[in-house]
Amino acid sequence: MNTAFLLGNGFDLNLGLKTSYRDFYKYYCELGSVESAVAKFKGMLSENFDNWSDLEVELGKYSRFFNKDNENQFVKLLYDIQDNLADYLDKQDTSFNVSDVDKMKAYDGLTKFENFFTPRERQEYYAHKRFYSGKINNINIISFNYTKTFEKIYDWKGKSIALGNSSDGINSYINNLASFEHIHGTTDLNMIMGVNDATQIANDELRRSLHTVRSIVKTEMNVNAGTLRDNRCRDYISQADVVCIYGMSMGETDSVWWELVGKWLLEKPHATLVIFSKVEEISARRSYLATNIKEEVKNKFLTQAKIEDKHRSLLAKRIFVSLNSKMFDIKLLPPNKDGYGDAARTAIKFVEDMEKNNYANNIVRINK
Repeated sequence: MNTAFLLGNGFDLNLGLKTSYRDFYKYYCELGSVESAVAKFKGMLSENFDNWSDLEVELGKYSRFFNKDNENQFVKLLYDIQDNLADYLDKQDTSFNVSDVDKMKAYDGLTKFENFFTPRERQEYYAHKRFYSGKINNINIISFNYTKTFEKIYDWKGKSIALGNSSDGINSYINNLASFEHIHGTTDLNMIMGVNDATQIANDELRRSLHTVRSIVKTEMNVNAGTLRDNRCRDYISQADVVCIYGMSMGETDSVWWELVGKWLLEKPHATLVIFSKVEEISARRSYLATNIKEEVKNKFLTQAKIEDKHRSLLAKRIFVSLNSKMFDIKLLPPNKDGYGDAARTAIKFVEDMEKNNYANNIVRINK
């Protein structure tokens, strides 16, 4: 059995990191600017934060203010935003620690996420799961984030990690974190930021320019990065029995991935898609109304995946939506400045407390 997780910025936001575009804009606009195009952009941005909820989409639209003659100014603006976004995220992505209890929550988030379904949904999900072959569940992670929070929480070092066993009531599974990829790179290596394809570049001249396309079209940038990570991620999805989407808005600048997941769902009759979505809280008195919101989430995915109407109702039966789940409810601990682990630190504190209260001397006197 294979499970593919697509993780977005909601993962970092859930940890309490301020990684939203809106948080970045405040930081960015306060920085000085030498380039006139950058200064002008910041002036416009500072007056319209709400209109820039999706930075990548809006950058594609903003290209209309440039042309072939000042194309370099547009590309310089892209690089300036990228470099400063990387610096900002590095400040957010500081060293932190996770308790053993929260580490187990993190493991369960990958292996027992059906616990956040309703009992009826869990029953339906297990009915599909019993068609999957094998009792080893290989979990492949595709992160759309530039931060390294996931690696720190799971101690990912590039080798498979055992995540424990799980059961669906009939079959038991051995869970392994098999692979992890930053599909858009990290803040220090092949950081890819931009639109899904050239059609999302508003300016006709720049849309036809390789210089601009290679600087803002993510699919093109991934190919030119030469890492083959895009190919590996496509394989993780095509070979999966279950695909989970967490912390992602399913926006148009990642359409290539929604279309790929839609194609996978269409071609695999027992494959299931799980979407974890954050929405406004629903009163427990009317929790049954969550069905309406879940249908909206399903329809948004099916639309982004370009699924034809004749297939939508059938595929919707194999899409499970969990709203406001606590599956990655992980609390970060402050960084350990002394280099000791939690157990060692507890022992050291115990000895220090004894010395502070003169307990050690009292024990010596008693022994005498």
